[in-house]
Amino acid sequence: MKYALLLTLSLAMFVELSAQRTIKLHNLWAKPQVHVLFEGYTLSFKIKDINRTIEILNEIGDSTFGATSGLDTLRNYPLELYPGLRLQYRNRLQPLMQRGVGCFLLLSGQAYIVNKKKKKIKEIVANILPVNGDDELAYVNFYDSKNNKLLFSGCMPVGLYNKDLGIHY
Repeated sequence: MKYALLLTLSLAMFVELSAQRTIKLHNLWAKPQVHVLFEGYTLSFKIKDINRTIEILNEIGDSTFGATSGLDTLRNYPLELYPGLRLQYRNRLQPLMQRGVGCFLLLSGQAYIVNKKKKKIKEIVANILPVNGDDELAYVNFYDSKNNKLLFSGCMPVGLYNKDLGIHY
């Protein structure tokens, strides 16, 4: 009886610690310039949103990625990412998207996503894994809400967790 109660209590605590929520993606009124290929999905982001997220990172004291992305808004930037965080990145944009701003922009709904068949994804599910007390990164997996396939995984600084892009940027 004790073991059954302990198992039930531990399962309830695990469900409490992992946060899962559905996110409706916003319409991007400007054409996105950064296109991330991840597990058959294409996630597109605006450079303006990326730069604003870097500004927020600098406001909270994280200057890992500098003051701006340094990307030209007249060019397109395709890149490919894979699941897992112990990857060898080929350029500066890959860790910026997977370890910096990608998760934050997806949690904010600021992305345009299409699947392999080029169909637009309108809703995604974010699974935010529990953060240890001294850990500075929150690990997040994003899934297609229709078929539960992984469409992005990465991490973001915990300081970004309750921030937003604002409406006047």
